[in-house]
Amino acid sequence: MSVSAITSNFGVVNMEIISVADIEAHFGQFMDVAQRGPVIVTKKNRPVGVFFSMDDIQDTIWAKEAWEAHEEGYLSTEESAARLNALLNADD
Repeated sequence: MSVSAITSNFGVVNMEIISVADIEAHFGQFMDVAQRGPVIVTKKNRPVGVFFSMDDIQDTIWAKEAWEAHEEGYLSTEESAARLNALLNADD
């Protein structure tokens, strides 16, 4: 296995690279590596896929949803608390 730096919208990410042949020969080790981060899978020295752990996928989905909420103008936790406090303490 080797490590490669991949550039994404969120900066540079270091990812392990493993061949299909190495996965077949060392599946347990591959699964251990994949739990620590995404792994690029190659066949004949060409990238053919990426293996993500369930934690990585959940983090990615959460990050996407948070970014979309930010773009739509949702309030931060602090802004929400301040507005709620203002409403609760308002004179009627």
